Amino acid sequence: MMEVYRKFGRVVRRENGVTITVTEAGEAIETRETFIATPLRHADDVWARHSCLAGAELGQTGMSGPHAERLLLSHGVAIHQFNDIEWTEETKRLHVSLTHDRIRAIIDLADFDFALVQRVAERLARAGAEREAPRRIRLAPHVASAILPNLIGVIELWQAAGGRDGKGQPIERVRITEPPWPNWFRPSYRVRPIRKPLNLTAVSNVDDIDRDLPEAIALLAPPDGLTLRVLVDAETDVYPATVRIGRIGAVAPSGDMMLG
Repeated sequence: MMEVYRKFGRVVRRENGVTITVTEAGEAIETRETFIATPLRHADDVWARHSCLAGAELGQTGMSGPHAERLLLSHGVAIHQFNDIEWTEETKRLHVSLTHDRIRAIIDLADFDFALVQRVAERLARAGAEREAPRRIRLAPHVASAILPNLIGVIELWQAAGGRDGKGQPIERVRITEPPWPNWFRPSYRVRPIRKPLNLTAVSNVDDIDRDLPEAIALLAPPDGLTLRVLVDAETDVYPATVRIGRIGAVAPSGDMMLG
């Protein structure tokens, strides 16, 4: 069976004050034996049917925010076609790298939440020497989400419903336990799609988070299995620590996670 996928995408990316607009259009034709990807030159008729302008929201942010080693915002719009199915996808990303002394805090968000970035920057400026992680700690939602793919089989995980996958199929709410995964991820029209769980969320029968516990407010490195290097905010003290995921005591609807 032959599958035909087309993508028409436009992304506006602003990094450290420099703005770049990238527009692409391409087609992938796939069979069991072959995969052929080809750029498409004429996409004006497709874009004419779409009223949303990629990058429009970047101007609304005003680019206000704390001083950062790296500050990257991107806003993209893509039109996807898979066989006879067509759908539109909008994406946002805010990536910030903040430094203080020898500590680098990394924040990746799917929205332009500068209030969160400002809070991390202010707490990072007060960071002291490394300490042992507290026995009980809570993970901020953006920190907890980074570890979710590594928690399959450790905690109850579900795929949240919403949008379509790389083959145009609806992404539905299903429990994630083991392969084969229910949906397809397509990072680009240039590569074959792969099976992958999407929209991961953790579920626990306990959702009461102790807000007085120290909180991991930012990653200091990408997750390594079930180990996290994080910036810990303990109100009077802020410090780097290494957290190893053991017992997960609670998961709040907001995405906060309590360990211990």
